[in-house]
Amino acid sequence: MKFHLLGDENEKVEIGVVTRSHPNTTDYWDINWIDSIVNVEIPGYVVQFYASLRTDELSDFLHELKLMNRNLKGKAILSNLDSYIHFECEMDRLGKMKWSGKTCFPAGNGAELTFEFKSDQSYLERLIKELESILSVFPVIGNS
Repeated sequence: MKFHLLGDENEKVEIGVVTRSHPNTTDYWDINWIDSIVNVEIPGYVVQFYASLRTDELSDFLHELKLMNRNLKGKAILSNLDSYIHFECEMDRLGKMKWSGKTCFPAGNGAELTFEFKSDQSYLERLIKELESILSVFPVIGNS
């Protein structure tokens, strides 16, 4: 299961969710970790690494994307507790979306890649559906 952040100039961020990191626990903080593969392809760079993300991070991002899609303005942020990834998307009044991203591997003190790209709001519906599909298989379990 994957979701994609797509740019107008062949930029692509693809995040694949593989499995829950700790499927046999009931603790909120442990059960909501998911093993993921991050792929970033921007002109001149290709990056791939494994990352531990959280379902609540994806859920918060999805909520902000839905608001942005409904209001045709705003900002959505996908920020990772372990600092593997940080993506921000801001939509202007004309429906253009500006993405800024930062990846770090190994998390916290590894190599960093910082980048920006633009895309059209037409990609937004697909991204929302991809995240909804992932969260239907890997829902947020419990309360913080």
